[in-house]
Amino acid sequence: MSPDVYKLVHVAGILMVFLALGGLAVHGMNGGTRDSNGARRLTTVTYGIGLALILLGGFGWLGATGMMGAGMPGWTWAKLGIWMAIGALLALPTVKPELSRVVWLVAPILGVLGAWLARTKPF
Repeated sequence: MSPDVYKLVHVAGILMVFLALGGLAVHGMNGGTRDSNGARRLTTVTYGIGLALILLGGFGWLGATGMMGAGMPGWTWAKLGIWMAIGALLALPTVKPELSRVVWLVAPILGVLGAWLARTKPF
């Protein structure tokens, strides 16, 4: 498959994850709880599919461009760490709604850091 297709899959996954995170964070900031969230299933499924698409697109792109020849570059390890941190953010507004504002602030910072790593490939 074309590297551009993998990039598109990667970006689609990112959009899905941030859509779900934003919805959960707003619900928590408005005083919502896990039990009162009528869209909980939709947001968690969107989140899970998005995380999977991020991995599929990212590793597919690495493979399609030949960047995996000598192992994963260092910047991809950093991006995996960011992916894991973003994956953990789902629990905060769900379990502790009072931390929803933290998610609202931290998620875009992690996203920008991931984009910077992908763009500059510093190591």
